[in-house]
Amino acid sequence: MNKKMIRGANRHSQKETGIIGDLTEKFLRLLMVMIFIATLYGADFIYKQIDTPLTRVTIGGEFIHLQESELADLVLQEIDGGFLSMNLHELRQELQQHPWIHEVSVRREWPSTLQVEVLEEVPIARWGRDGFLNKLGDQLTLPENSRLHSLPVLEADYGSSQDMVEQYQLISELLIPVDLKLAELQRDAVGAWRFDTKSGLRIVLGRGNIVEKMQRLAIVWRSGLETQSDTISAVDLRYPNGLAVSWKDQKITATSKINPITTDSEKT
Repeated sequence: MNKKMIRGANRHSQKETGIIGDLTEKFLRLLMVMIFIATLYGADFIYKQIDTPLTRVTIGGEFIHLQESELADLVLQEIDGGFLSMNLHELRQELQQHPWIHEVSVRREWPSTLQVEVLEEVPIARWGRDGFLNKLGDQLTLPENSRLHSLPVLEADYGSSQDMVEQYQLISELLIPVDLKLAELQRDAVGAWRFDTKSGLRIVLGRGNIVEKMQRLAIVWRSGLETQSDTISAVDLRYPNGLAVSWKDQKITATSKINPITTDSEKT
């Protein structure tokens, strides 16, 4: 009899323990859910407190063609959101679409300031008669470009705009010793180069050995040719050892380092 009572008491005790365990587990689950909800609510509350409306926008950069007030208006038009909710990536992309903006960076500054740094697009040459190029050879379409007509003109039937800018920069540097400035650079369908200076002088280079030919021009120019620059129409450097000068009165003079220039077949 005692054994039966003991076994019954054990079963009753185990049942009570199981019920308590189930209640504890449910309570812990409920507690975790409540903590999770409270965390979300707290995070949302903190986020909303921090995501205050922007009160100040600063524009940085050095501008020639852009106006700071114009940029500020453009930024304000694109702002959508508060200090945290504003999408900086989208704002940067929108500003980057402006034809006079080469590069832009945007960042937040606590507590409610937006800082915008702008690198203005700088055209260094005209591309044909309507387009423009920057120093990387990127083609630009620029509004209100009437002040850019004095830029050198680059035209190519062969090669890329990047090739043209690279050669333009090289030739411009090589012209410094002879005090000449490039006004127009052309490359024809076979890859031959020629350019006109701002003084109206035409220089014919051909296809290869550009640096060597420009150095040859500098030597002859400083040796006395520059004193007759007003009467020179063109200088042809497509020869292996010399050059030919065309005068405005139609006379042609050949100048050679080693061998006299006799035929056009030697031109390169």
